[in-house]
Amino acid sequence: MSPVLLLAVIVLLGVLLYRHAVSRPPNFPPGPIRLPVFGSYLQLLIGNYAYHYRILDKMTLKYKSKILGFYIGSLPTIVACDYESIKEILLRPEFQGRIDSIITRTRALGKKLGVFFVDGPFWEEQRRFALRHMRDFGFGRRSKTLESQIEREIRDLIDVMEGSRRAEKVHKNGLTYLPDILYPGFMNTILAVLMGMRFSRDQDEKLRILGNKIMLFQRSDDQLLLIAIDFFFPAATALSTTITQVIIYMMHYPEVCRKVQMELDSVVGRNKLPTLDDRPSLPYTEATLREAMRRTTLTPISVPHRAIKDTYLKGYFVPKNTVMITHLWSMHMSKEFWGDPEAFRPERFLDENGFLKKKDLTLPFGAGKRLCAGETFARNNLFLFFAAIMQNFNFQMPDGKALPDINNQIPGLIETPGEFWVQAIPRP
Repeated sequence: MSPVLLLAVIVLLGVLLYRHAVSRPPNFPPGPIRLPVFGSYLQLLIGNYAYHYRILDKMTLKYKSKILGFYIGSLPTIVACDYESIKEILLRPEFQGRIDSIITRTRALGKKLGVFFVDGPFWEEQRRFALRHMRDFGFGRRSKTLESQIEREIRDLIDVMEGSRRAEKVHKNGLTYLPDILYPGFMNTILAVLMGMRFSRDQDEKLRILGNKIMLFQRSDDQLLLIAIDFFFPAATALSTTITQVIIYMMHYPEVCRKVQMELDSVVGRNKLPTLDDRPSLPYTEATLREAMRRTTLTPISVPHRAIKDTYLKGYFVPKNTVMITHLWSMHMSKEFWGDPEAFRPERFLDENGFLKKKDLTLPFGAGKRLCAGETFARNNLFLFFAAIMQNFNFQMPDGKALPDINNQIPGLIETPGEFWVQAIPRP
């Protein structure tokens, strides 16, 4: 090849690469250039490999926009980082689609089945059917039978934490191993809804082993493995993670812990476990849970949506099949929105009279028709377990051990604290 021809080929390739890098749909949100094959994904990894979603928050400053646009591979992608844009994506029917991929089809023998990863009329039919029947078993409304089963699990947990029932792999020498000690209780409450059964206490170790395996899948970011074991057992480990995170916050913020315990002592007393009937009278306890779910967002970017037709978002053009990402971590940690997002301050959810504000501006479970079907079930479980644990125990680290760092979670499909031993001291 002659030098002139070679130079022409190099120039042509350079022009094509440049056009590929900067090309984007008309009136698309601002964002980084794309590379062949990878799109903009490599820039995200280079910016922050472990917590690549956090680089998106910095990009909002660089591009002076709370809505970002770029490519993940060949897929146009829009990321919303503010409350109004996130709510619009979650609520508008044009954004209720799901991404169709080999990962989501693997769990269903190559087909699009289920509720979580499908869309369109089939999804609407499946969702209605699932919600209607799950409510009969305690999802989405009060169930005295389920509440009594939850109370049984909580009493079993307290027995282990007090040392009155032996479980040496999670409680020994006055120390409790978190979050493993929580797995059996949450898994059994979910089994009670799904299958009308529970594992007996002598099978707790099987549930802890299962919980550990699921946690490893979630931390490995291996979506194929996670989807293969389905959605509900991972929900149990997510609940265990949330309670563990709240306990960590209680050790970091002893003044908050004291306020929670004073409220519980005043409203519930010490002779019975807290119930859902007590919940409206425990606003500070509820606010503490909300603040923990805001301060450490379990799923920082939630589950991606897909635009099912050409449309617009806050004036930006959104082509059909664009991946829509709701950046919950950015919204939950927005200084403009919260004022002091780094602070752990449950009072932000209370009004001037100490009552819970009617509108909860956090979105840990999403919103709209794609709202997590188990939100009510999860919030009820979290409240009952957390209130009972705070009512009965104080927590401190063993001598010489530092408190877990609340700002450095283990990344993955959900962010989790590492396992650790803590001293659970029965309250006098």
